[in-house]
Amino acid sequence: MIQIPTYQHYLANGVSFPPLPDLSPSFISDGAVLSAYETENMSFSNFSPPIDADRSLSNVFSLLNLSPATCAGGQIGSSIFGEGFVHPVNSLGVNDYVTRQRWSDDMADLRRHCAAIAENRLKFQKLDDYEQRHIPCCSFFQSQSESQSQSQNHQFMSPWCLKKLRGRIYTMAKDQNGCRILQSLFERPTIEEVEIVLSEVVDFISDLMKDQFGNYLVQKLVVLCNDQQKLQLLGSLVKDIVLVCLNPHGTRAVQKLLENLQDPNQVKLVIRALRRGATTLATDPNGHHVIQYCLANFRTDINMPILTEIVDECYKIATDRSGCCVLQACVEYTRGEVRTRIIAEIMTNSVHLAEDPFGNYVLQHMVGLNVPELTALLVRQLQGNFASLSCNKYGSNVVEKCLNESGEEISTRIVLELVRSPNSSLLLVDPYANFVIQSALKVSKGYAHDCLCGLISKNMWSMQTNLYGKKILGRFNKKVSFA
Repeated sequence: MIQIPTYQHYLANGVSFPPLPDLSPSFISDGAVLSAYETENMSFSNFSPPIDADRSLSNVFSLLNLSPATCAGGQIGSSIFGEGFVHPVNSLGVNDYVTRQRWSDDMADLRRHCAAIAENRLKFQKLDDYEQRHIPCCSFFQSQSESQSQSQNHQFMSPWCLKKLRGRIYTMAKDQNGCRILQSLFERPTIEEVEIVLSEVVDFISDLMKDQFGNYLVQKLVVLCNDQQKLQLLGSLVKDIVLVCLNPHGTRAVQKLLENLQDPNQVKLVIRALRRGATTLATDPNGHHVIQYCLANFRTDINMPILTEIVDECYKIATDRSGCCVLQACVEYTRGEVRTRIIAEIMTNSVHLAEDPFGNYVLQHMVGLNVPELTALLVRQLQGNFASLSCNKYGSNVVEKCLNESGEEISTRIVLELVRSPNSSLLLVDPYANFVIQSALKVSKGYAHDCLCGLISKNMWSMQTNLYGKKILGRFNKKVSFA
């Protein structure tokens, strides 16, 4: 805070005047909105550009928007103090350099603090303008303290403000500040208030769910609605629900809606609406989240319409960046005949899926479930292809997963196939297969391990001059030393 020197505290008639208020940046908190007094008497947003330090005091005070009433006899009128006061520089003499310099320094500090206040006010100017244009009852906002945030100030709106906003709730919901105000009113709403908002947005629910701001109001609304009100929302939503799920904002709103549906009939209504776009949603970066939510949280019989569509397009979905995640969820969460059909489709295309950038994750996930029957079935399907898959960037990951996650019997079968393959020596110097051989060294036992060690010893000289061969030799020598 700027401390005005004591020799400046007098009027022309000898009557002292009060000091200037605290104009430090803490005068206005980051979240506070200026009061009516500050708005009326301290219009800092109208500042002129800063001037040189040696300007006269009258020019400095003009920066503070203080209009002079009189300027005669060395007196300047003040709209703040009500009477003229003696110009301190004139009263002490213009030749007093020390006094002039101290006054100039004080005024420079004062200008800096005023500029900070002006910058603080601009941060809230947009919200203030919106309230004045759109919220007739904004006078009911109550300020709690200088340290409270802007959102806290809006939590004390009069409870009947929602009634005053009839006809404008949809428009406000699509505005950043307007949506925040509506959400603050929804902290502890009455049944009547929920009905007011619902009646305003129910016909535009699909549009609001896809809006970057409106979706937040919808997410709060679906939590507060009763079953009958949720049925109203679903009646308006189901015809466009696939398009909503494809939207980055809409997919979150739909998942929130599904999370708060308690009536099984309403859940089935949503699942039936999703069926016609199940494949599209499963392969969409946004839509696949909704499908996965349904698979993870609802029973197989409820999800049957979606699962039927997925089975028919199993390979297409498995080889998609997003779809592979959906198919993993199908294998993990579904039960019964439909799961058997999905697994059969995966096994039929297992070799192609193993070499696919995304399909290989489906096979790895199956092995990672630690279901011996599934792993044994997959190994049987891949048998005869382990050597070629080991040299593939993606297939090598599947072979490693089978070695590391399966039992001794299956790992022995895989290792022996690798050792007996026609090009087994090439596996030792391959950029991808060398990782498979390292995993084989770690898990193999007995006869299979001896065969693998014999293969490495036979090709040791060629491996010493190869980058990938050296990696295998490093593990091999370490294991031999340990033994």
